[in-house]
Amino acid sequence: MALGTQWYILFNVMAGSMAVPGDLKEAARGFGLRGWALWRRLLLPASFPYLVTGLITASGGTWNASIVAEVVTWHGKTLEATGLGSYIARWTLAEGQGPHLLLGIAVMSLYVVALNRFLWRRLYRLAEERYRL
Repeated sequence: MALGTQWYILFNVMAGSMAVPGDLKEAARGFGLRGWALWRRLLLPASFPYLVTGLITASGGTWNASIVAEVVTWHGKTLEATGLGSYIARWTLAEGQGPHLLLGIAVMSLYVVALNRFLWRRLYRLAEERYRL
């Protein structure tokens, strides 16, 4: 999961650093910004909105992978972890267990909505207000 996560973040941050206009980079160098000062004053703040996007997609992809990976069947042997994914998988296979399945989906949905509202929306707002070019 960690190896998959790094690509979401890397490619989004690369897109952010490439999105900085060349004229702005040239002006920063004209004002004497080089090396770490150029990164600290221009490139990192300009890449922050893209970093937030990369973090959101990475966390979503990782969470989806972890939910799916909680139940694995290989050569007739089933390995199961304790978690939301195994709960949903268990009640999906059982007949007539709609309320349990609905509960699992509701918990998953509430978790996603709460995380979006209290973490990702605040980071996006910070990126829009403070680090916009």
